[in-house]
Amino acid sequence: MGSRVSSESVGPAKLPIVGTTWYRRGPAYWLRRIAFVGFMLIVMGLMFGVTLSMFVNAVDGLSDGWRHFCDVLQAVASTGAAGWGWTYARRKARQVQAKAASPAETWRQHQYQQRRAPGLASAGRLPALLLLPFMAPVFAWVLGALLATAFARELPSEAGARKALTRP
Repeated sequence: MGSRVSSESVGPAKLPIVGTTWYRRGPAYWLRRIAFVGFMLIVMGLMFGVTLSMFVNAVDGLSDGWRHFCDVLQAVASTGAAGWGWTYARRKARQVQAKAASPAETWRQHQYQQRRAPGLASAGRLPALLLLPFMAPVFAWVLGALLATAFARELPSEAGARKALTRP
């Protein structure tokens, strides 16, 4: 005779951002992913645009030769940073999917990052304000990483949850 616990079915785990919609991947799942990524793209794109315009204003007083040199340098740095962000995010996603953390471990990591974020943000305020006109490559890196994650078929947190759900 089987125990009561073993006969009960286990539902899908609730994950950060996508909740339990990852299990069936219906319209609610894709709406959540598109809304989250769309919002982040708009915010990061605006920040990239603001810092790029601040950079243009900062080098506007230079002579033509130096201004063109700075513009080209900024474009190369931003393009390189976006590519680097893309490859970093894809590599990190493959590593996380290979480990396939359990849903509980995913939540612990999410909560740890949420607790850590305010301290990191306040520690970076002064350097960010001083370097704001030159931060466009940093925002380009974030945009590249965000796009790499957006176009991934499966979020890294889903891999562990699927493994835990199919485990007997």
